[in-house]
Amino acid sequence: MVLCKGLEQDVYVLDIFVYLRRVRKQHITYVILIAGIYCINDRTPGKRMYHVYKADSRHMSWLYLYLGGLLVGVFVINIWRSLFLNDMELLNAASLNRLQYLEVDKGAFFLYVVKERIGIVVALGLLATTYVGIYAVSVFALWTGAMAGILLSVASIRYGIKGIVLVLAGTMPQYLLLVPACIMLMDWCCKLSIALYHPEKAYEMKYGTKKQYLLKKTVQILVIAGIMIAGSVVESYINPMLLSFFINFF
Repeated sequence: MVLCKGLEQDVYVLDIFVYLRRVRKQHITYVILIAGIYCINDRTPGKRMYHVYKADSRHMSWLYLYLGGLLVGVFVINIWRSLFLNDMELLNAASLNRLQYLEVDKGAFFLYVVKERIGIVVALGLLATTYVGIYAVSVFALWTGAMAGILLSVASIRYGIKGIVLVLAGTMPQYLLLVPACIMLMDWCCKLSIALYHPEKAYEMKYGTKKQYLLKKTVQILVIAGIMIAGSVVESYINPMLLSFFINFF
């Protein structure tokens, strides 16, 4: 019975226990061996651990893509240094001075931010229903890393360590919510794309009905959108005050 722990709901395991009650004692060892072999199939905790490992490796690949994008951003700044530092006003003294005295309409700013965040959810969600859904997630990880690399590089070149602190102060509050939401969104998109175009690899589809699976995915995307909106609230109402405080040191 220990060998079959966690499989009580499976009809085949019930058959094994019924058979155990009927066979003679000398056959019990043989039946337990059968139960042990059964525990190797794709419904076992061991197999589930394999799927967890696959999910973790997928998350690590996204991390590598993000870090690769970060390096690409640094490389871009070194190649087109004059474009970002001279031709553009990205984080220059004039732009920071304007931010310091800028009166932010927080309501309008919130609508703008939430539109951008939900736009990402909708765009990736729609791409997840296509054959390129998995690749779109990878491109998204690479793109966000490149943008972070460019921003951090410009900040560090202009202001050194203070510039990096400024970027962190301007992004950290909302990113405590947005980063987990983005990871959840990428995972959601990847699994949906696999379920649609590679159902034999869709681990979640093996349990429950198709209706239950769709309901689960709907609830998940609504939770992700809710976290995105919460992050937008922080970015619109808390971040401007925090950013204005740190700008005083420049």
